[in-house]
Amino acid sequence: MAIFNLHTIVKHLAEGNQLALRWIYDEYAPSLYQLAMHILKVEEHADEIVQDSFIQLWNNRNSLQEDSNIKAFLFVICRNYSFNRLKTIHLHRSRFIELGENELGSYYYEEEPLAEKELKEALDTIIGKLPMKQQTVFRLSRIEGLSHKEIAAKLQISTNTVKNHLVTALKLVRAELHQSRTKSSIYAIIYFYLFY
Repeated sequence: MAIFNLHTIVKHLAEGNQLALRWIYDEYAPSLYQLAMHILKVEEHADEIVQDSFIQLWNNRNSLQEDSNIKAFLFVICRNYSFNRLKTIHLHRSRFIELGENELGSYYYEEEPLAEKELKEALDTIIGKLPMKQQTVFRLSRIEGLSHKEIAAKLQISTNTVKNHLVTALKLVRAELHQSRTKSSIYAIIYFYLFY
């Protein structure tokens, strides 16, 4: 089966076509792996997170529409799985790390990993520089993974207006990330996700 158009691929995936899943895996697995590695720092964990992300995509294929944002959908899944795994790792380690003599029996547990805070803060800072309408469209598209059609329905605007807001927002975000990529690797991850 020859599949080249992304909307067609998503349609085939929603119908249970495993060749479509394979195409999507080959296309997006490398970027998901980089994201998972940035958060977890362990190849074995990153590999597992990537596999789990595509299993989740497959299990939710019936809810997909042709214009669903597969890249954003996979990024959100991978990010959430990675941070959940990181929290689990911290929790397991905490059982063996005593804080000090005055806190015998107390253990270290970081409820919200620094990487997650950094990612949220970096995204919020960049998105916060956009005009309000562009912020809304950008978040719905790139953070929540909604399609142009879904955003248009939600905001009661045309799909062309959604596209125009998103194109302008992406240009501004790209420019901002170009200036920030050397500050922290978290900006490189954001850039890779949005523009790779």
